[in-house]
Amino acid sequence: MNLPNDKIIPISEARANLSSLVDKAKGDNFFLLTKGGKPEVALVDIDYLESLQADLKRLYQKTYIDPKLLPLTRQFSDQE
Repeated sequence: MNLPNDKIIPISEARANLSSLVDKAKGDNFFLLTKGGKPEVALVDIDYLESLQADLKRLYQKTYIDPKLLPLTRQFSDQE
């Protein structure tokens, strides 16, 4: 994930500034919290999360293949 350094915060630092981070995590502004230098969780605005989930659900509905249609589909090779 390619984020600016001010969006990547160690969990130990986030603990001390949690209230401030929650206030700043609005809309599509989120923070990646790390543990031992590795991404662990994201602090995300709940409305933004619900929006992402709704988008994902709509996308899934568009890409879902009805099992009755599976006999009519085929696998594509890597060359296609």
